[in-house]
Amino acid sequence: MSWTDYKFDFLRTVSKQLIEELNSLKKTELTGANLDLLSEFQKEKKLKEGVYILYLDDSPVYLGKSDNIRERLHQHISKLRGRLSGELPIDVSRVFFKALLLDNSMSTAANEKLLISEFSIEHEGLWNGKGFGPRDPGVHRDTTEPSHFDKTYPINKSIEVPGIQDRISIGELFSRIKEFAPFVFRFEVIPVEVSEKYLDLNGKSRSADALVSSAITAFPPNWHYAIVSFGMVVYRSRRAYWHTSIVGVSPGSLPPLPPLKPKEKKEKKTETKSRAKN
Repeated sequence: MSWTDYKFDFLRTVSKQLIEELNSLKKTELTGANLDLLSEFQKEKKLKEGVYILYLDDSPVYLGKSDNIRERLHQHISKLRGRLSGELPIDVSRVFFKALLLDNSMSTAANEKLLISEFSIEHEGLWNGKGFGPRDPGVHRDTTEPSHFDKTYPINKSIEVPGIQDRISIGELFSRIKEFAPFVFRFEVIPVEVSEKYLDLNGKSRSADALVSSAITAFPPNWHYAIVSFGMVVYRSRRAYWHTSIVGVSPGSLPPLPPLKPKEKKEKKTETKSRAKN
């Protein structure tokens, strides 16, 4: 035969070229100073979006794409500062990055899924798709099984919250924790009379978990807090959390519901399907 068809896989070709460019770059420690330098470069080139790779020591662990690389990298390092590796906080001096700024046309051509797919061929064990990327996994994740990343690197619940006075209102305390905590801190709207209550924290720990535990004692019945794998939550009503969570209730509340475990979760799914069929 003297003819055939030809298909040019433009997106995959672009992905391979971008990965080659990233691989040719020297990795840089992910510090505030280096992010400031990156920000200056972005202003100089009038470019913000692009693709990047995170490294833990010499191993690539995450490939991402962002509309503003500097801001996204800042979010990543903030998140890692609040995580444990084993029983100790992650040493963020072990975290490095490479970044490639792209103009609008090239950014459109840079397909994130294809980039990850191509990059994963030679690099196993990436954090992509394992719970690292989301800024806030959402309310539905509060009571579900932790992601791979959250299991491997749980939050450092004992991290100290600076600037907390001995006498402080619950509303101000929660605002301070939310502002400082390098992990999710989510709470239901607090009644004004509770928000304006003052706590006496003289001689008490300023760790995030201790502060939330102290605050819940001033809440009316039927409130609780939970320390889950990705953060801390404070809600009214009772909820069953994953068995690795820590749950505390306000005075006068019923005890926490029995924790969810893998077997119970499967049974719950089966029961839900059975009800749907009926």
